[in-house]
Formats: sequence, C-alpha cells, structure tokens
Amino acid sequence: MNKTDNSVVPRLTQAMENYLLSIYVVQERGLSVTNPNLVEQLRRVPASENLGTSLPAVSGMLRRMEKENLIHLSDSREIDLTSKGRQLAESMIRKHRLAARLVVDLLGVPLHEVDAEAHMLEHALSETLEKRIQHRLGQPKTDPFGQPIPGNGYKEPRNVVTLDKAKIGKLMIVDRIPEDDAKLVAYLCENGILPGVEVVVSDIAPYRGVVTLSVGDGLAVLGYNLSSEIRLRPA
Repeated sequence: MNKTDNSVVPRLTQAMENYLLSIYVVQERGLSVTNPNLVEQLRRVPASENLGTSLPAVSGMLRRMEKENLIHLSDSREIDLTSKGRQLAESMIRKHRLAARLVVDLLGVPLHEVDAEAHMLEHALSETLEKRIQHRLGQPKTDPFGQPIPGNGYKEPRNVVTLDKAKIGKLMIVDRIPEDDAKLVAYLCENGILPGVEVVVSDIAPYRGVVTLSVGDGLAVLGYNLSSEIRLRPA
C-alpha cells in the first residue's frame, strides 16, 4: 500500500529521477522492488547517467529518498513508492516515453539508440515543452516499444501474455518489447520483432534456454530468460 504524503515536493536530483523511474519500471513488470531487482534495473540505465549501483550507494540513496517521503521501506526491506513518489515517477516515465516517441517519430533515431537519447532528454523537459511535444505527436498512448505513456488514455489489451507463456502455433501480435538493452533491441529490429507485428511461437524450450518465433518468412531465436519481457496479444 502506498504511503500517503502531502508535503512539499523536493527538488529532485538526476539520480533520484532515475531511481524513481527504475522503481516504477520494476513494479510495472510485476516484480517486487527488492534491492537486487532494483540494482538489476539501475544497471540497465545508460552509463552516461553515472549511477552508482554498489550496495552502499544504493542503500544510501534509498535512505535519502525515504527521508524525502518518496519511498517507503517495509520491514522486509521491500521498496514501495509513496503517493508523492508515484506522482513524480509517473511524470518521469511520461517524459522519458514522450522523448522516445519524439526522437523516433520526428528525428528518425534508430530504435536501439532511443533509450539512451530519451534518458538525456527526460531530465530537461519542462512542463511547457512536454505539452508542446504531446500536441505535436498527437497525444500518443505508447512509446515506440509499446510501453504505455501515463496520462494519455492507454488501455491494456485483453489477453496479453508474455512470450514464455504464449501458446505454440497461435498467431499473435507483438504488444511490447524491452527498451533498455541496445543489443537486444537491435536484434529484435533485425528480425522484425516489433510492436504491431504478427508472429507465431514455433517452440518454447526452457531446458535449452531458447524460444523460437516465426516472423514473416523467417525464424528468430531468443533467449528464454528474455522472453518474459516481450508481451504478445491475440491477433
């Protein structure tokens, strides 16, 4: 349960913004925000953000954020956003995903470079510029990776499943792909595994550590450990 807080909003550092964004993403993926899960997500943030991910660095930042009433640490050390923290996290996610949409739709940045560019832009977007981008892009509901943009009327499609839970042989549509692994995104692009594309799961073999997809006239093989981050919906 989120802790309610109505105190003055603190001035966020860039590191705090990245922590809020990372906590939000871990929760969005349906995972508990423990220190190991948070550290794993923080390590996906581009190196240019200069985030420390050692245990002392993470623990120190979490204590600071708790003091600012941005997060709540349970007795089991699970991390949750307060109401204020969630509001600020949603603002960061919105800016990040709008920035991603901007650099793809208007500037033609290759998809595997988008996450790093969006991270640089998100910290600089004012509310005025954010509104102008929203208007210019036509109030997009998702970013280029299929991830929802908070506040833009996104509705979750019915019967969405992760790739590792998909039915073999059934025609599906890619709903969402991960954004924060440039090499993986480049591979997905090369094989046409993008939001809106029809695919058929040919084989799921956790014992071999692979999932095989039929995409168009070809086959693509993905690591089983990554398949839970790709979401599909019925065609």
